[in-house]
Amino acid sequence: MSTLRSHDREMAGRYVVVGAGAVGATVAAQLHLAEIDVVLVARGQNLEVLRAKGLRYLRPDGARTVPVPVVGGPAELTLRPGDVLVLAVKSQDSEAALTEWAWQPVVVDGEIRTAATTVPVVLLQNGLDSVRPALRRFAQVLDTVVLSGASHVRPGEVASPGSPLAGGFYIGDAPSGAGAAAERVAADLRAARFAVQVVPDISHWKAGKLLNNLFWNLDALYRRSRLRTKLGDRLCEEAEAVLEAAGYESGSSTRDELDRSTFELVEVPGARRGGSSTWQSLARGGSVEGDFLYGEIVLLARLHGVPAPLNEAVQARLAMMAAQRGKPRSLPMSDIADLLGYKGVARPLAAFL
Repeated sequence: MSTLRSHDREMAGRYVVVGAGAVGATVAAQLHLAEIDVVLVARGQNLEVLRAKGLRYLRPDGARTVPVPVVGGPAELTLRPGDVLVLAVKSQDSEAALTEWAWQPVVVDGEIRTAATTVPVVLLQNGLDSVRPALRRFAQVLDTVVLSGASHVRPGEVASPGSPLAGGFYIGDAPSGAGAAAERVAADLRAARFAVQVVPDISHWKAGKLLNNLFWNLDALYRRSRLRTKLGDRLCEEAEAVLEAAGYESGSSTRDELDRSTFELVEVPGARRGGSSTWQSLARGGSVEGDFLYGEIVLLARLHGVPAPLNEAVQARLAMMAAQRGKPRSLPMSDIADLLGYKGVARPLAAFL
């Protein structure tokens, strides 16, 4: 619908949301509906549809078209003081996006600086890894735990089932802290109808979310069953031992103040959520973030001398499924039984792919 170029709109800072998938588009839509200045960065067919028709935004109370300003990248947008970058790409794409945006020029009082030194970046990724490449470049990094059931339905269309609020966030300065920037972003997200808690120990909340991801993203490989639940429990037990060895707590020392009843997942007319974010990636034939979920546990295990064979096995299965464009939930229950040791050693992956 609309495109911002460098000579357009000399107003105060905006939220620049990099990534127009389920979470990024939801955040951008909610900010726009709250009359908070926002620009959405998209690519490919998604960008084409957003430019031509706007964002079709499906909510429990009905569908609407949200005319969020959209650009294709930094060549179409000049960053300015007061802007906030929101990184909403998947974990596997975060480093490339951070590199692309960190060294963009920002003019401050007539002096040319870089985004890395003048613009805060807010991370919306799963896993624990994105904060490292962000801090390698940006002076101010805010990390988050995102609580959202949003789905990318098709190019230019997103379903957001949270009700009455659109979702929830824990947010804090990385690697740890709760400063003024976190409070500012939290206030805007609350105005955009998200539940938000600012926390001083965001890395611990991220570790807790990672455990949930390990459990629920198994739906990309296996249909629902008691065996899948058992495997999820075992993966989390293994991961907790690894996280403890790496110095992470599985929960947080901060009291949880978010009221889950304010963003319960309810039915969205015309949109059925197929599964987890990894399920959605496999269903679209895209890359998956398994290397930054199960692979994060594998990395920490190897660094700290702790075994993590189940996480290693699931990481490999997800990678091979994505490479061969396998159908989600197509691995048999016998594979879980083998992994759990019910029938001896797990058979080679080629038996299932």
